[in-house]
Amino acid sequence: MRVDQPWDDALLAPIYDAFAFTDDLPLYEQLAAAQGGRVLELGCGSARVLVPLALAGHEVTGVDASPHMLALAREKLEAAGPQVAARVRLVRGDLRTIDLGERFDLAIVAVKTFAYLVTRGEQQQALAAVADHLRPGGLLALDLLNPTPEWLSRPPGSVRQDVFGELPSSGAIVARTETMVSTDLAAQVRVIRSAYEVVSDGQVTKRFVEWPFRYTYRFEAEHLLERAGFDVEAVHGGYDGGAFAADSPVLLLLGRRRGD
Repeated sequence: MRVDQPWDDALLAPIYDAFAFTDDLPLYEQLAAAQGGRVLELGCGSARVLVPLALAGHEVTGVDASPHMLALAREKLEAAGPQVAARVRLVRGDLRTIDLGERFDLAIVAVKTFAYLVTRGEQQQALAAVADHLRPGGLLALDLLNPTPEWLSRPPGSVRQDVFGELPSSGAIVARTETMVSTDLAAQVRVIRSAYEVVSDGQVTKRFVEWPFRYTYRFEAEHLLERAGFDVEAVHGGYDGGAFAADSPVLLLLGRRRGD
């Protein structure tokens, strides 16, 4: 199955939570507290970031294109209780075209969500929309993959089993095997094929998905932010505030929205 992004598939969406990831949460909680607490998360998925922020007392609006991921987010909010759920608004929408009619203190685009935008025009459109939803002086945290030489040099057909986890809802075991299909160096687009194996009650279910992923270089990303009305405040190579380096696994940019 070829898709624009894997989590819009009803069968794949529940698998997302098998791959627990919390490394970035302390950073986002710190930024939300420092910025004023009204947070917009674009590509909120199943509320991995959104629920902890709401638990910390912040008002959070989460936007996602996948109805299946938003359904999972609503389940988590119900489990968190009515006081937490009251701080959250969930919206189905495209981050390129959102129009919520309000402004926020902090916007978050986490865990490589930006890579689903595969053209420069889409990237510019999305960043302009984000800028429109931030108050002057508001902050954008943009988490990108750093296309290291090692990552770029993987040949077509190369395979790696990159994640392995357990679904918290059922205890099913999930493994993902990723195949690099192709890399267009001119367009900066890599096509990835992922095979998901779910083992539950002695049965194995497999699901295959193929999707394009656009990688962005450090100074290209800075230029995109500046064109969209941001001043680049910091460029980090991880979630602990460390300096960005050529071999950093993460390219994390903080952009401050300029005044009107």
